[in-house]
Amino acid sequence: MIETLSSTGMCSEDTRDYCAKRVSRSEYIEVRGSRLHLRRWGSPHAPLLVLLHGWMDNSATWQFLVDQLQQDWNIIAPDWAGFGLSERRAHYAFTEYLADLEAFLDQVSPDEPVRLVAHSMGANICNVYAGVRPTRIRSFINLEGFGTFPNHLATLGTRIGSWLDSLARPGEGRTVHLPDVASLARRMLRKNPRIDQAQADFLARHFVEPDPAGGMRIAADVKTFSFIPIFPHPEQFETLLSQITARVLFVRGADSFVTQAFKEHEATLQRRFDCVTDSRAVLLDAAGHNLQHDAPHELAALIDEFLEQDP
Repeated sequence: MIETLSSTGMCSEDTRDYCAKRVSRSEYIEVRGSRLHLRRWGSPHAPLLVLLHGWMDNSATWQFLVDQLQQDWNIIAPDWAGFGLSERRAHYAFTEYLADLEAFLDQVSPDEPVRLVAHSMGANICNVYAGVRPTRIRSFINLEGFGTFPNHLATLGTRIGSWLDSLARPGEGRTVHLPDVASLARRMLRKNPRIDQAQADFLARHFVEPDPAGGMRIAADVKTFSFIPIFPHPEQFETLLSQITARVLFVRGADSFVTQAFKEHEATLQRRFDCVTDSRAVLLDAAGHNLQHDAPHELAALIDEFLEQDP
């Protein structure tokens, strides 16, 4: 199946619609027995750049950033299993996504180390992978994926208990039901005033699927709301960071809940950054957690500059 996003030559006559500068092509591949959807931008003959989304997101999230990048790239952005247009599974776990990443990279770049841009959950998966398989990663732009929060142990038992409860109620959970796409766009605008109506409409169209009960629902498996919340301990995490040989750019938003979580623990966050031998950390003003939505121009400039310095 090939799906095309709007491009400069295919835009709606309604100037309120977001008009993508680069066209996306949709493809499907088999990864560890699951059918994963991915979006591609640019020429397959250009240098490869892999984009990995976060939790409750999908590959369409990158469109605004892709449109701002100045260099030509062969961009590939998968939907993680359970999200977007990728196949649903019986269960989800951090370690399963780690294995998915290796199998995916083995398909798209079997012989060369890759350049990665990853956000939130995707970035945390990449942190571990880049430490375990250092020769597979060339450069890594980490957007708001800095390991567990300082207070994570205080709620660990509750979160594991919630996961156990979810196993007893298969098919139930926090699925967001919506009357239509426009209602999600309005909700996005209320929660994030940094995006405009056209961007909200674009995201909403790609973030929902038909609900069998009527209306729409978020395009994510209900089970992804409650996959087992066990992640590397901070000491394990820092050990893995120290094993990364790729160049790493850490980027966070000044108004992000991640920045807020580390507000009284900046030394802890800086220590994690410093674990990576060749790293740089940047704080983007006027941006929240979703940097790719809030500041695509500024973020693209950082990425362009960082990747231009690749050896």
